Amino acid sequence: MADVPKASCIRLEPFIHQVGGHSSMLCLDEATVCKPLVKRELQFYETLPEAVSKFTPHFYGVIQVNVQTEEEDYVTLNATPPKFYKPISSSPTQRVRLRRTGSIEVNQDDHILFEEDSLDGETQPNNTSLALNPWVLKCHRDHLSAIINTATTQNFILLENVASQFTFPCILDLKMGTRQYGDADTLAKKQSKMVKVVSTTSAKLGVRVGGMQVYQTTTGRFLCRNKLYGRSLSVNGFSQALCKFLHNGKRIRNDVLPPLIKRLEELLEVLHRQEAVRFYTASLLLLYEGQDQFDSTECKGREENVPRKASISHFKFEEAIETKYDSPSKSSSSGPGNNNISPSAQDMESIVNAFEEERQRSERMRHRRSSSCVALNDILAGSSNLSLPSSPSPLQASVPTEPTVDVRIIDFAHSTHQGLADPVSYTGPDSGFIFGLENMISILKNIERDNG
Repeated sequence: MADVPKASCIRLEPFIHQVGGHSSMLCLDEATVCKPLVKRELQFYETLPEAVSKFTPHFYGVIQVNVQTEEEDYVTLNATPPKFYKPISSSPTQRVRLRRTGSIEVNQDDHILFEEDSLDGETQPNNTSLALNPWVLKCHRDHLSAIINTATTQNFILLENVASQFTFPCILDLKMGTRQYGDADTLAKKQSKMVKVVSTTSAKLGVRVGGMQVYQTTTGRFLCRNKLYGRSLSVNGFSQALCKFLHNGKRIRNDVLPPLIKRLEELLEVLHRQEAVRFYTASLLLLYEGQDQFDSTECKGREENVPRKASISHFKFEEAIETKYDSPSKSSSSGPGNNNISPSAQDMESIVNAFEEERQRSERMRHRRSSSCVALNDILAGSSNLSLPSSPSPLQASVPTEPTVDVRIIDFAHSTHQGLADPVSYTGPDSGFIFGLENMISILKNIERDNG
């Protein structure tokens, strides 16, 4: 840092809309986020097939982040910008304060608030006034703990902030595929990942919830769920979770379904044409605008107090670190619909056999499907009986504007394709990812049909 004038550095803050993953995401400016550099992910972004690139965040290069300790054990994360970097407007006042202990201190601000749902659907009373998605607290605390005492600098990759186009970004993070480990992982890690697959919807659907936030027009807050919730879901519970993601407190957002389905089908078509690309451990982000155009009068007052680029607005809240995330086994072992299996509860050989059987069954089912994604009557029996709100307002027919939506693949730390010349090579498209994508499309079509 001695060689870099302090005035040339940009102070970074946590990205408030991170709903999943484990890396600490930071904001460089309104349109750009920073993510800790993983060599494999960097290589993938630098060489990914052009057809796939339009379904991933734009990659802008690498930046160095410097960790500095100030008075009273406060820590700042400062980025050394690229030579020709011109920042997009950002908040002139930095309000988030970080400590070496990993805690985050921010003064309370009620412009945008987050609530975290408990497994029984009730909002937890201790989390009714957070200014960040609660999962951000865990990721940022873990990241600070890892780097503060081990390094003064760390490289980050620069990526497009895909949430920046939304005022109230509703985000669903989906862990995709029937395989959740990379070729270079140890045997122990592969076994651990296989257990998570066979004990969750990943085996039966090729997809599971990794986290989500959905804006509620009734309260002006985001309701949040994390990956532990996603691991607890049954197949029908997964469908219910999608309904929850699409519900704004008043109604199912049926208006966002057609553009979301269209975008997913476009991605499916692209992936069917990809030879040897594997998105192992990758996630799929579904995003839509939470400001309901049919509730424009109610939302207008709130929007006047919120910057258009809400994804990087700098908020304040009292020090709040959720320690429950430190014990996933305890957090995920309660609640209805829990299907988790402890590795010590059964022989690993039977787990692996079950995993392989599910993969083979999934492959057979995939070949029976058409590209139009037929309904999941064979594995979603009873899904048409989901309890859904009544049909949308008749005003829908008179509003021609299509809501803003987006679909992006993220997290490529274990992804591969032919251009990387890896020791292990593959042929054909990624059947596990495609299987999950086909199921997602079918479930969304079922919701659209039942709520039409």
